[in-house]
Amino acid sequence: MSIPTKFFCKESEKAHTFQKNKTFTFKEDSTAYCRNIDTMPNLNVHIYVDADSCPVQEEIIDVCMQYDLHPYFIATVNHYSREKAEAGWMFVDDGSQSVDLYILNQVGEGDVVITQDLSLAVLLTSKGVYVLTPRGKLVRENDADNIMNQKFIRQQTMKQRKKWKGPSAFTANDREKFRSVFQKLLSEHEGF
Repeated sequence: MSIPTKFFCKESEKAHTFQKNKTFTFKEDSTAYCRNIDTMPNLNVHIYVDADSCPVQEEIIDVCMQYDLHPYFIATVNHYSREKAEAGWMFVDDGSQSVDLYILNQVGEGDVVITQDLSLAVLLTSKGVYVLTPRGKLVRENDADNIMNQKFIRQQTMKQRKKWKGPSAFTANDREKFRSVFQKLLSEHEGF
């Protein structure tokens, strides 16, 4: 991935520049991320990614770079790597809902969240958040009843020790659909 020549450091709220073939040293406690600060669109919009099992991380980065946005990848500490930490990933405790709770507490109206967790999606849409699945489905607030009914049926089926067919394998078509829907969402989003 190519790195822009301007950085915006989240911790210091200052812009930093560097030249090609020069190294940029990250402080252990700082979070820096790439954004072209000359053309920042709407700083009040954030892209949050439930990154523990997200299959479209590269697509998210590519699309966000087109709009000079920084996606916030949130994962449990089980997924920690130095490379991810230097890229600005946020790591939370490894509890079963830690990532969901972090995202739920951070988002605001108009933000975008990418997650496979449809229960989290239901909570977020009621807050005016745009929710997109890695398969390119834009979750709407009126989908809540259907999502929760499906979850209830799945739980009842599992209690009876019956097999529940999971989702089909993730394909290149799913990847392209995600990219297309994500680009469309950002291009239609207020302020872009």
